Amino acid sequence: MKRLAFHLGFLSTCFILSGSLPAFAQGNSGSLVRISATEIPGFEMDDADQGSFEAGSREGLKSALNRQLERCQDAQAVWNFAGKKINQKRWCTDTANWFLSKLSTVNSLNELLTLAKTELEWYRSTGKPDSGEVQFTGYFNPIHRAKAKREGAYQYPIYRLPPDIRNPYFTREQIEKGALAGKGLELAWLDNPVDPFIMQVQGSGTILMDQGDGKEVRLNINYAGENGHPYVSLGKVMRAAGVPEEYISLQGIRKYFLEVHPEEWSKFSNQNPSYVFFKQDADGPYGYSGAILTPKHSIAVDKSIFPMGAIGLIRTERPSVVSGDQAVAWKQFSQFIVAQDTGGAIKTPGRVDVYWGEGAYAEVAAGRTDRLGSLYFMMVPSKKKKLSLGSRGARVRRSGRH
Repeated sequence: MKRLAFHLGFLSTCFILSGSLPAFAQGNSGSLVRISATEIPGFEMDDADQGSFEAGSREGLKSALNRQLERCQDAQAVWNFAGKKINQKRWCTDTANWFLSKLSTVNSLNELLTLAKTELEWYRSTGKPDSGEVQFTGYFNPIHRAKAKREGAYQYPIYRLPPDIRNPYFTREQIEKGALAGKGLELAWLDNPVDPFIMQVQGSGTILMDQGDGKEVRLNINYAGENGHPYVSLGKVMRAAGVPEEYISLQGIRKYFLEVHPEEWSKFSNQNPSYVFFKQDADGPYGYSGAILTPKHSIAVDKSIFPMGAIGLIRTERPSVVSGDQAVAWKQFSQFIVAQDTGGAIKTPGRVDVYWGEGAYAEVAAGRTDRLGSLYFMMVPSKKKKLSLGSRGARVRRSGRH
């Protein structure tokens, strides 16, 4: 999913691509630290079966794991985990199967966490150099009404990938001024210029296409490519121009350019020459790993240092009470996740984007989340290790701590 992860600077860049799981580089041995079970803090899992819908759930985790299994079960790449080269089958396929087998027996995510602490190997992200913490932001799948033809207020297109695409291609300003007009590349027309931009930022979206008979058809729109120009943060441009901080958010940007100063949109947006093209799919949104993203359980990480398909746990905060476009209260959020996406601004061990899904809560969580926390990955012990520990009798149960 080629998305631009939203945080207060407005948006990073995440790629959602379908197809086979990419071949990965070896990774950065300094991005993860092997830890023992005694070093893992106590967590109270955020479990929808015991609380609100927004928390995530065992069924949601099952969906994320099953979707990832479809993409990684035949992969053979290796990755550097804290100095050890480990086969992808172990951290992706075998570990996903371990979780799925346990999910069928546990009564809660807290119970699953207890088993994971005793039976799995754990690794902690080294996070930011100064603090060791991880910065968490969020993204979502926007929904917009659209028309198949240009009419009335619906004057703003989202485009298919041009057949003559090259790198670099036309800039955003050139495209907005009509460089692609008349080529039949329009997938749909929206009723304002900001929403197509936000869809490009998120890397995907859903459009409710007006059929002209009072009915709407829901269409999944996913990332297809881009124009090859560098992304420039809209939030940073606005901040540098002195726009009040209250507008430097997903919700604030819509208000500023649709209600307060619509005449300034082109002046600001065209400073970002990057432009994203889309395609219609039967499903989605897809993560970079090729798996369909699961709300609250799929995350975007730096794919150069963390492997797609790795299973882990995050601890940060999420909005617990939302009012309008504001998050008015926050609570601790601990949840099992799968690394299934990536992004241009999601760099270093200190950055993670949480996929929140679609709807009102997801939009607020995506636009307002900018919290610190911790990121852990885990995997089943190697078969060789299991055998060696098994010969020691009493140490078998401690295999996940070494």
